[in-house]
Amino acid sequence: MNTYRAGVIGLNLGRSHVQGFDAAEGVEVAAVCDIDEQRLADVADQFDVPGRYTDAQTMLEAERLDIVSVTTPAALHPRMTILAARYPLQAIISEKPLANSMGEAEAMLATCDAAGIKLLCGYQGRHIQVFQRARALIADGAIGAPLLVKVGVLEGGLLNQGSHLIDRALYLLGDPEPLWTLGQTQRETDRYERGYVCEDLCFGIAAVEGGARIVYDNDIGPHDGLGNRAFVVSGDDGMLTLEPRDPAVSMSYELRLVSGNRDDLVVPPAAATIDFMGAQARELVAWLNGDVDGHRQDAHHAIKSQAILMGIWESSRTHTLVSMPMQTKTAPLEAAIADGSLQVRYPGAYDIRRPLVYARDRLG
Repeated sequence: MNTYRAGVIGLNLGRSHVQGFDAAEGVEVAAVCDIDEQRLADVADQFDVPGRYTDAQTMLEAERLDIVSVTTPAALHPRMTILAARYPLQAIISEKPLANSMGEAEAMLATCDAAGIKLLCGYQGRHIQVFQRARALIADGAIGAPLLVKVGVLEGGLLNQGSHLIDRALYLLGDPEPLWTLGQTQRETDRYERGYVCEDLCFGIAAVEGGARIVYDNDIGPHDGLGNRAFVVSGDDGMLTLEPRDPAVSMSYELRLVSGNRDDLVVPPAAATIDFMGAQARELVAWLNGDVDGHRQDAHHAIKSQAILMGIWESSRTHTLVSMPMQTKTAPLEAAIADGSLQVRYPGAYDIRRPLVYARDRLG
């Protein structure tokens, strides 16, 4: 079996990537990098990692790596991914979201494709077994032709929680191409999410190939009795729901199928916690070894959810339906703030995931 040398850039979230690589056969964590020297030492000591760096480029030049995980604050994903792609790697895993604009995300994917590097995005929720079961049922016609996927989250922002949920909606439908989006956004507080500007609340609709539409909302409030992060998938011959049953475990989904062409079905939540990072690493090793044809987190899938995310913001900014492929390559939410379309009524910058607001010009 081949053994792939992995490096991880950014060890806050990156600690879980190190743990996933450490648990997977065929991967050796050779180096880690973080600007926080104490965190760097803690993670490296915990997993006995020999290579320890405070500068990503120095790590990439000094180590002969095959895999690199980019798990920095989101604003650094494009810069670090494109930097890593200059080196003879086989794969890069960028945490989600890929970027804050369509242009940056497309540049990341194009750079990796040109270099022959497999690019993944951190949508580890695609490994939830009940979602795999639901995807197979939908593909097999259990609800007839899919018409609508509805999902919402009580709190967390579009690029944070919403990016996972919209990507998972696409996964359920078999990863169709997006056709258009229509959206609305409100930002009256100076809200950020891990260094990116973040809306207060958001609503959007996306049409995809095959005739289905995805309806999404965040931070607006509960949808009557429908649980937080619950999915409802309606078709012309049935309906399927995926709903978390343990509020403390967001991935403990129960599946319910009501079908016009087969017996109804209930699949209870999995009893065991899912090792998402281990599953991500093991599937990547299998892909690199040629044992599987692809990876469910392939960025060629993630670029579709990226288009929907950016399309919702761009539709809100321009008050128009946004057709795909998107022509706007800059960051739509930042543009709306800059041109005065979204004005802060309640000043006082805050970050919903970090105690500090990360200014983009101070991230380097």
